[in-house]
Amino acid sequence: MNNLDEIMRSPMKRRAFLTRMGSAGLGAAAVAALGSPLILAGCGGSNSSGSGSNNGGNDPFKALGLPGANVNQRVLNFALTLEILEADLYRQALGRAAGFADYKTRPLAANPNAYSLAIPAGSVQPADGFRFLKQFTYAEAAHRDFLMMVLGGAAVKANPKGYSFKASNGDPGSNLSAILTNILPLEETGVRAYLGAVPYITDFQVVGPAAGGIFSTEARHSAVINDALGNDPGPTPNQVPGDKAVDTNPPSGVTILPNSFERYLEPAQVIQAATQAYIVTA
Repeated sequence: MNNLDEIMRSPMKRRAFLTRMGSAGLGAAAVAALGSPLILAGCGGSNSSGSGSNNGGNDPFKALGLPGANVNQRVLNFALTLEILEADLYRQALGRAAGFADYKTRPLAANPNAYSLAIPAGSVQPADGFRFLKQFTYAEAAHRDFLMMVLGGAAVKANPKGYSFKASNGDPGSNLSAILTNILPLEETGVRAYLGAVPYITDFQVVGPAAGGIFSTEARHSAVINDALGNDPGPTPNQVPGDKAVDTNPPSGVTILPNSFERYLEPAQVIQAATQAYIVTA
């Protein structure tokens, strides 16, 4: 019996899991979808095609080298790849804001109360800015763990070299404002990544609630950080280079403001955008 089976069969463990995932913005519908064999097909190292198999040309995730027995698993591994990156960089950012000299390697504490702001705030309100940084750090860790549990043995692994910020030679920032500024492209890319992956999902009834639950949470993160930095909460066109609009041909007489619709990126663009802003530690 794998971890997911155990959670689904144990009311106590299921309640604890739901509570943890709820804090990350994932509702019961997303967790209930995990009981479907469709999303679990091919996990645990199986090479069966599973439901929703799409190994043809309309699968950019396979072209990117993402593993999975079908396109839906590859979509989730695409999301997991981003969540691993986000969770690790948020962990470093929170540790830096808390003044830990070993922030690059220090594991995330089990208790969020282990962190308090120890650097200048810069241009942001310190109490709210740090509270959000701390909340979002634990949310990203929950997203990562959630997707890893869904995928089981089919989940991608973290890069053993780790991840780092390109800005300031890997330093997340010397004040809270700088940290949030350096985190923002990560959130904006993540939002666009989830939206851009939607057309490729074939088992949307199963995969959709899980991906949608994380997508909406990431969008809230980006809005809050933008607002804290004095930006339009968005969505803001061209905040990530090459982002695309869904409103390219509005109905006649309809006025669409720049922030009316979220922007999106194709999967290959997401990888490029993440690479431009963040690096793998040598």
